[in-house]
Amino acid sequence: MPSLIIIHLFNLFKMNEETTNQLHLLFSGFCFIIRIKKLSKSKEKLMEHSLTLVKSMQFGQEDCFFAFCGYSKTEAHHSFGPAVRDVYVIHIVLEGRGTYSVGNQRYDLQEGQGFVVPPGQSVFYQADGEEPWSYVWMGLGGCLLPQYLQALGLQSGQWSFELSSLQEFKALVFESLAYEGSGITAELTLQRQAYRFLELLSQRLKQTSLITESRRVNPYVQQVLELLSSHLPESLSVQELAQKLALHPSYLSRLFKDEVGKGIKEYSNDLRLNMAADLLTSSQLSVEEIASKTGFAGTQSFSKAFKKARGQSPLNFRKASSHLGQEL
Repeated sequence: MPSLIIIHLFNLFKMNEETTNQLHLLFSGFCFIIRIKKLSKSKEKLMEHSLTLVKSMQFGQEDCFFAFCGYSKTEAHHSFGPAVRDVYVIHIVLEGRGTYSVGNQRYDLQEGQGFVVPPGQSVFYQADGEEPWSYVWMGLGGCLLPQYLQALGLQSGQWSFELSSLQEFKALVFESLAYEGSGITAELTLQRQAYRFLELLSQRLKQTSLITESRRVNPYVQQVLELLSSHLPESLSVQELAQKLALHPSYLSRLFKDEVGKGIKEYSNDLRLNMAADLLTSSQLSVEEIASKTGFAGTQSFSKAFKKARGQSPLNFRKASSHLGQEL
């Protein structure tokens, strides 16, 4: 089975530079991704073991559709974000602890709990330093998803929950990861998995909204965060943001840095580059398409910014996985 092959491959990788590599394995049209993140030469250890199944739907399931699913076992302090997703991503914590931040809310989570990443919002989550977490997730889209989640009590301001059992979620995700197929049969099978996941969530949900901290964010800063997330491809400048909020650019910049800890331009750049890295390793989009989707003027400016941040060009970042696959 593909899952057994993938799990076996985790034990074969050792790299010595600071980088994130992913191995893409293709099984009957499905893209399995192993993400392996390394520290420096002096600290050779995995930061994250993950399995991901990404599937592009061809028959237009608009009400509710399966986008991707996966499993991740992280090391201490492994983090994701700031980043923005296109669909809802529901995470189930299988073991360990971690924190999840969205908007002005922070959730301290542990085994038996979960959280939802809503589309179009900047999020950040990180594993605990002593008890790093492992989790499964499923990405779901469609016009009915907000209604389904709202009916379960999961909506803006209430993005965490507690479950009565976990094993069924783990089994369902790993069953999906191991699935082989193509065409309409494959899509209908994964649609069934998506609805089974939501059904399980409705049956096993014990409690929602486990907020541990709610900061009062300056309303102007909150608007900037929302604008940057919702207008990511446009790459709004400080001047444009200030004009939208009827504030002086210098005042807005100072306000944002005092609140967030980094400047607007730096935050926006991090947001765009994190999204670009995610697209490079989890999609088949071209570098040109990714540059456009993340708000860069062209491939040259995108490649320059990406190489400065990641230490290698977008193509080399993507090709690293295929080189590893050939060596095997």
